[in-house]
Formats: sequence, structure tokens, C-alpha cells
Amino acid sequence: MIGRCHGRIDAGDDYGRCAGRARRCRAGWWVVVLAGLLALAACRETDDTLPAPPTLAPTAAVATAAVATAGLVTTIAPTVAVVTATAAPTATRTPTATPQPTPCQFAVLPALQPAWLDIELGCPINAGVEGLSTAYAPFAGGQMLWRGDNAQIYVLANDGRWAQYDDLWQEGDAEFTCGEANNPPTPVRGFGRVWCDHAEVREGLGAATAAEIGDSGGRAQDFVNGLLLAAPDGSTFVLIGETATWRRVWPDE
Repeated sequence: MIGRCHGRIDAGDDYGRCAGRARRCRAGWWVVVLAGLLALAACRETDDTLPAPPTLAPTAAVATAAVATAGLVTTIAPTVAVVTATAAPTATRTPTATPQPTPCQFAVLPALQPAWLDIELGCPINAGVEGLSTAYAPFAGGQMLWRGDNAQIYVLANDGRWAQYDDLWQEGDAEFTCGEANNPPTPVRGFGRVWCDHAEVREGLGAATAAEIGDSGGRAQDFVNGLLLAAPDGSTFVLIGETATWRRVWPDE
């Protein structure tokens, strides 16, 4: 508005009219300025009435804190929790009783004791027999034993196996059941009967290599897993039942 008033002086308007317009222009401008100042003052009063924002306390540091007292800095060390471990109770073992072997009901005959192994034959199942009639015959592939108290014949092969047969020969029967009537090579009496009646025995043992010998002072005893039988030549035969094997023990062994 002031610019417009100044621009119209040289257009022919009189000085009075232009001066009046200029005063009115300056008055309007101050009114605008005063209104702005009043509005600003009102805004500041409104801001002063708002509540102040809360002051946040500083978070305590987990690490070592420093405290200033009278110009001195004291370092506070962190507290260390000490945990004491409790020892576990020691278990006390109760001693286990060592199992004792059950004693045998019958004792082993003293004359047969050197050939007896408990782990092999077990306990005796009878008191044994002494003064027993026995017979023995050697063959090319093994031997035969006869036991008079139970009339049994034992065939022992050289491969370590043994078998048991009934003695079916009776007094009055022929000496030779089969084959050449000559001993050796043909066995006689009860040995010959088993040898002739059972092909597996005949083939396994082959021909007799010497005449049979007998004794009336033999010994025998039965066990849980076999038997012991003293032969006329002084040796003792160990016949093991579970494995059907045998071994021979001499007096000086």
C-alpha cells in the first residue's frame, strides 16, 4: 500500500491526498505487527501451563560404579555370590556272600580219585564198586571194556568217542559169534557178540590185536555226567556222558 501511494505522486494527485493515504498505510501495518505480537505472547503463556516432562533417573550400571566424595573417587567392586557344593553321600556296598559248592552225597573211591575232575563228571551218584569183575580187549581202531556188575560193554574208538552196549552173550553160547574162529583177529564171548551184531563197531574197531584179559579186582563208580572204570592193566578210563568222549589215566600220571 505504501508503494502504491508513492507511485501516484507524479500522476497528478495532490500532496494532501497522498499524505493521508500514506498515514493510513502505516497505521494498518502496525496493526498487523501488534496482532502478531499478541498471538506470540498467547502461545508462550499456553506453553508455560503445560506440565514438565518427567525426569528419568539414570539406570544403574551393572559394571563397577564410581562414587565421587570430596573430590575422591571410590571404586565399588561387584559382589560375587559364593556357592558351596554339597558332597553326595558315599554309597556303602554290602558284601556279597561267596557261594559255596554243595558237597557231594557220596565220596569218590580213593583209587579212582586221581582220574576224577569235578567240572567234568560232577558228583558220584553211588558209592562205587570195588573187587569188580572186568575184561579188556585191544583192537586196531580202539578197545572194548566189560563191566560185570551191570553187564555192559563199552566200545572206545581211537577218535575219542565211546558207545555203550548190553552184553547179550550167555554161558553155553559159542565162543565165536562170527568170522574166523581164532582170537585174534576175531573177538570172543561178549565182545565178539557186539562186534558181530553191530557193523559200525566191527568197521570202526577193525580186528582184535590181542586176546582179551580179565580181572576180578577192578573198580567202577558212576557220576552225574559219566563214569570211572579201572581196567585190568591198571589204567583208569574216564567216560564223559555229555560229550560222549573218553580219556585214559595211568597210575603214574
